[in-house]
Amino acid sequence: MRRQIISRAFYGWLAYCRHLSTVRRHLSGLVNSKIISGEDAEDGITNEKWAELCLDGVVSNHAEVYRLTYFGGITQDLRQEIWPYLLGHFKFGSSEEQRNEINEETKQAYENTMSEWLAVEAIVRQRDKESQANALAKLSSESMSGEPVPPPQLHRELSNDVFEDVTDDDYESNDDHEEEKSRNSKLRKTERNTIKYESDEDIAEKSDGDQEKLLKNGELEDEINDADKQSETIRNEKNSEKNMIETQELSEQIEENHEELKDFIHNVIVTNPSVDISNFGCESESPTRTISRLESVTEENTRNSSLDTCIETHGLASPARSPCVSPASSNGGVYSQELLEKFGLNLHRIEKDVQRCDRNYWYFSGDNLENLDKLRNVMCTYVWEHLDIGYVQGMCDLVAPLLVTFNDESLTYACFCHLMERMVENFPSGNAMDSHFANMRSLIQILDSEMYELMHAQGDYTHFYFCYRWFLLDFKRELLYPDVYAFWEAIWAAQHVSSSHFVLFLALALLETYRDIILSNGMDFTDIIKFFNEMAERHDSQAVLKMARDFVLQLQLLIENK
Repeated sequence: MRRQIISRAFYGWLAYCRHLSTVRRHLSGLVNSKIISGEDAEDGITNEKWAELCLDGVVSNHAEVYRLTYFGGITQDLRQEIWPYLLGHFKFGSSEEQRNEINEETKQAYENTMSEWLAVEAIVRQRDKESQANALAKLSSESMSGEPVPPPQLHRELSNDVFEDVTDDDYESNDDHEEEKSRNSKLRKTERNTIKYESDEDIAEKSDGDQEKLLKNGELEDEINDADKQSETIRNEKNSEKNMIETQELSEQIEENHEELKDFIHNVIVTNPSVDISNFGCESESPTRTISRLESVTEENTRNSSLDTCIETHGLASPARSPCVSPASSNGGVYSQELLEKFGLNLHRIEKDVQRCDRNYWYFSGDNLENLDKLRNVMCTYVWEHLDIGYVQGMCDLVAPLLVTFNDESLTYACFCHLMERMVENFPSGNAMDSHFANMRSLIQILDSEMYELMHAQGDYTHFYFCYRWFLLDFKRELLYPDVYAFWEAIWAAQHVSSSHFVLFLALALLETYRDIILSNGMDFTDIIKFFNEMAERHDSQAVLKMARDFVLQLQLLIENK
């Protein structure tokens, strides 16, 4: 009995050691080795606390800022000021003058970059209008030439009236003879519209009486041809009148668009392209306009003549030729056809996503539609600077909360670039998503084996593909905006406090919040996707955050074997 007890204890201890070995081998890299206490940090960074941390405009205690943010969050009024620190745009210890200088440099660089892609956008849109004009001109020229008349053989086969008017059983036209000789066989129509083949020897044996009949039939055919010509003349006259009207309308449209192109030429070079700037103007007497004016630049204008005017004015290379020179680039850059096509494709994708991004939220609806232009500007500027990555659906969701918080294009763009240093690996161009799925599988297998077994039994959805949107957008579409702010700042601060993979623990906490519902209903992969789609924007974010921090601490203690 004593040996059995000792044996069971030994094997239990051995299993525990193996378990710890597995945890250390697979999960030790998910958390920081040092455990930081959250004592007196539940309230986060309040205005009073920030006044203590920011002495004379200098924030030097970065560790405390991260700790308070991780355990308690940030007051809404301070996010615009603190988020640039968390994202790395401002450095801790920098003075107010240094931060203002960084902001000015960022703004200038942003607007310079924006001027470049605005010029390329103008070229892309001009190319699109050129293509539309070419198609329109082609259709117009075809309609002016009239409808093509079917060949005689086809015309007779399609029209039964010709055969009904012919009373002679042996009727056959001369045109038919010439066409049938090339095939060494002849087609002959009877009263019942049947077809009979004759050889050349039969044709040679025809009598003089047959020739007289052919002469009579020739006269009948001449009358029919005269009627056809008369109807064709009437049809061509109608087509000519119609085409003259269409040509006149096209000419008026081209003249109108020619004037729009002149406005476009004055609008291409911009010194303050940002929507944030009220005086968005160009040179001398040109009136102020918004960036949206550039989007309505041409309505197929000009064809080649108007484009040549633009080329002479700004040194643009014709889209029909390979290189295109930017009219707004400070260096007069030359852009290849491949670059123009690639950027144009991204522009179409961005415009489609911007128009449907958070339209139910007050910042992007109602009288605030100009904020959609800001969102588009930030997104296009990023894509122009990162064409190798390009635009991927979901990037607008990452820009939107930053823009709502800062309400400033250049600052939003700078912080978004810092955010994408981590997030870009989640998109198809990176490989972080597979790593997330593998780590998620290990986490739940260690911390909740019962849940793991259920997932494995119900169709084996331990691949965790239902978490894809969570990881891709940092839970942006699962939460309301205030909850998104709390999640994001906790993720940014967690890198310096507890874990650089805090999104995994948030996903695990979100799953564990509804553990009983999932287990009791035996949900499979389809059920769990449907469930979380229905629960979007209805989660208790603070409870999920607290549970995620507890999971991090639990794993840290497990690794330390305390």
